[in-house]
Amino acid sequence: MAQETGELGDLRGLALELVNQSRQAEGLEPLVPGDMLDEAAQAHAEDMLAEDYYAHVGPDGRGPRDRFLAAGGSEWVLVAENIARCSGCSTPPGPDRVRAFHDGWMNSPEHRENILTPGLQRFGFGIVAGDGLVYAVQTFAGPGSSDEGGGDVLPDAMAATRAALDRLNAAREEAGAPPLEAAPALIDAATSLLPEDITGFRIQDLGGIRSALPADARRDWRRLALAAGACGGCGTRPVEGDVASFTEDWLSPDGANRDRLLDPGMTSAGFVLRADGNGRKVALLIVGEAF
Repeated sequence: MAQETGELGDLRGLALELVNQSRQAEGLEPLVPGDMLDEAAQAHAEDMLAEDYYAHVGPDGRGPRDRFLAAGGSEWVLVAENIARCSGCSTPPGPDRVRAFHDGWMNSPEHRENILTPGLQRFGFGIVAGDGLVYAVQTFAGPGSSDEGGGDVLPDAMAATRAALDRLNAAREEAGAPPLEAAPALIDAATSLLPEDITGFRIQDLGGIRSALPADARRDWRRLALAAGACGGCGTRPVEGDVASFTEDWLSPDGANRDRLLDPGMTSAGFVLRADGNGRKVALLIVGEAF
């Protein structure tokens, strides 16, 4: 099947201009072009035309994130996609068709939400025509936005620990367990275990808790336990909302950490939260029973 793209570079520039006009009208930061997003969008538009389907998930089972990763994107960023199709439209596609697709997306709540999502930074666009059909794809990526409405930014590990204890001790009270207290030694250990630069860091590479304690505090603890977690597309800065999200996950009835966090024998805790600035965050909580 012959495929036509029109003046693809110009159409991509117009698509980005329209998206940014819509975002700026809502007080949102404009997006910038993303080569890998263009690649992912164009590949999906061409695949829908060639394989005669219209969906976010292709016959090969790959969805928007899969295509973004295949184009070289990071697994930790927020990814979104809009698609559109026109039957009986003139070809090759031109500026009027791009404007019509954009108007349609903005008049659809789900698609409008993608265009106006806070925490996006990059944009891609693909368009192709053949046999009287035109397919278009918008792709978006960014670090996400737990910063938006996520509470105060946490300046240090002590502030993060106190925020975690607010959540943990409410759950412990409900379970009939005494409250935990912030322990500088456990905060130091958590800070030592989790590097400031979490690029490439894997939770499975965490070392032993006791060896991470200050040397003069290693004999002060009868028991130690650890909970760790990571999120992607969840903003650029550590905020209180992140602490709530991680602690709620750890306290889930189906979670592996709930029992140790509600253990009535545990007395103390230390918590640290790191962000890489590109959407990934890692949290580490240590609880201990002091002698």
